[in-house]
This record gives sequence, structure tokens and C-alpha cells, in this order.
Amino acid sequence: MLIKEQSSWCFEDRISPTKGRLILEVMDLYTDQQFIDIHLKNFLKLNIKRGDLNTNLPFIASPLSNSGEESSIIVLTVNLGDLNTYPKAMDSNNDLRHVKLELEYLNIKPGFEKKPFQLRWRNPTGYISTTRIDGPTQHEYSIMLPKGMKLDKTKSSPLLYYILLSTVGELQLTIKYVEKIEGNEIYHLLINEKDYEEQFEILKNPEVTFYLTYSVSNKSIYIILFPVFSVMMLTFASTLFIPALTQFLTASVVLTLNLIEFFSILIPQTIVLFPFTYYYIDSRRRDFEVPFNRFTEYVILLSILVLLLNIILLSATYLKPFNIIHMF
Repeated sequence: MLIKEQSSWCFEDRISPTKGRLILEVMDLYTDQQFIDIHLKNFLKLNIKRGDLNTNLPFIASPLSNSGEESSIIVLTVNLGDLNTYPKAMDSNNDLRHVKLELEYLNIKPGFEKKPFQLRWRNPTGYISTTRIDGPTQHEYSIMLPKGMKLDKTKSSPLLYYILLSTVGELQLTIKYVEKIEGNEIYHLLINEKDYEEQFEILKNPEVTFYLTYSVSNKSIYIILFPVFSVMMLTFASTLFIPALTQFLTASVVLTLNLIEFFSILIPQTIVLFPFTYYYIDSRRRDFEVPFNRFTEYVILLSILVLLLNIILLSATYLKPFNIIHMF
């Protein structure tokens, strides 16, 4: 006999350099079997521990015999060891033992959906997550977000949906505590107390399926301006490039610059471009999601290239090296 009594969940979302989710599931079971089967899919770096002793448990993985979509599910046969070393199950008149397992693994298909880009000041970028949870669950969830991200607090985020036979409903989740570890914010969520009391039987039903959904946004709104400012930087750097290039190639446009004018043009371009580039790189390093990121990268690189060409062309104009060549 195997009874899944409850599970608690901790999620760690990762979006850079690759999308994934580190999951810690703490599972409470009642069983009289030394070998039990657990089903998982889309996982890497799996580690199964005995919760009370914090020791690793051996397991054998094999594919599920069913065909179709479910064929991607892997059956893990876990060896619990001597059942006499586990405490007896509560209110049990038989040989059932209370087994607490900790499953830690990386989900390589977390199902993040990019939020539709909207040109507005509130939550302009981010992602939406929906996670399926099978079986009885505890009332608490923990979510660690990538650096620079925050959890949206709306009517639909965070929210817990459930499906039980033909019954569909939802449970409100409340953010009870937020902590920060090395720049990552961890949100501790609790099911609304009223919902928890009214739907307790559903929460403990072994046939129930839950869907935890939440929306995530960047904490700093200024990143929405990166694509706009990158185009402005390119335009600013290009204002002098075309006449300087024409003068350099054909001498049809005469640029008479003294030393002060020479630096008065280059210094503002440099002062604006390089700090902007630094803040962009720093934001990407902290895993901020920049809208139109690839486009922004190319525009910044092109702006730097144009600035370097301006330095070369203006230097050629100021020093007039072609005058020396024309003498020959």
C-alpha cells in the first residue's frame, strides 16, 4: 500500500543563460513497501533523500510502458531501506510507515511564457509561469525569482487552480513573507485561510490536480528605455559620421575644426554612450530581461563602431594627412 498524504513545494526560477526551474518537493507518504514508484518527466540532476536523516536513497529509472504523450514520463523505483527505521503512520492500526522524501531536480521545460510587451510604465516585461502539481498539497509554496525580478500581485497572480473530476475551482494565494538571498527574492505564499478551510477535502484528495500560476516582472522599469535610448545613441553618433565620411572620401564637405571643437564633439558622444553601455551590460549581468534585447545589442555595437569611426575621421580631418599625400 502506498498513500501520498501531502507534498510541499519550493521553486527556483532560472531564465539566464537557459530557462529552467529547480524544484524541491518534500513528500509525505504512508507505505508498507520497501520499494515505491515515483513518476517524473523533463528532469535533470535528480537527487532523492530521506527527509528525517538527510541521506540519499538509491533508485532505478525506467520508461513508462504506456505510449503516446505519457511515454516521456520516467518511473523511478526508490529503495526506502529497512521500513522499521521509519516512524509509524498516525492513526494507523497496521504496518504503515510515515516516509518523508525530498526530491530535488531541475525541470528543463518550466513552461515560462513571455509576457506580451506593452509600452506602459507598470510591469512592461517579464514572464508568466504555470506549474502542474499532482496529488494532495500543503498550504504553503515558496518561489525564488531570478535577480532583478518581482512577483506581480494581481487578481490572477499568484493563483492556484484545481481540477477534480468535473469540478474546477481556484484558491487565492497570499504573499506572507519575502526574503532576499544573494540578490534573489524568495516569496512565501499561503493559501487563503478561508479557502483552505472550505476546500480542505479537495486539497487532500489523491485524485486532484493543481495549477500554480503567477506573473513575474522586472523590478526596475527603466530597462524598457534601453531599446529607445540605443536608437537615440546611434542617431546621435551618426549626426557627424556622414559629413565626416564625405569630407574624408571626397573633400566635398569642408570641416574646419580646431582642437577645442574636435573634443567638444567627441567627448559628449563618449560621455553618453559608454555609461549607457555599462548600465546595459550590468542589467544583463543581473538577469534583467531587456525588451528587444538582440536588437538593442546590435544597435549598441553599431553605435560604438560609429563612434570609433568618428574619432578616426575627425582625427584625419584635424591632422589633414591627405594634404601631405596630395603634395606628392
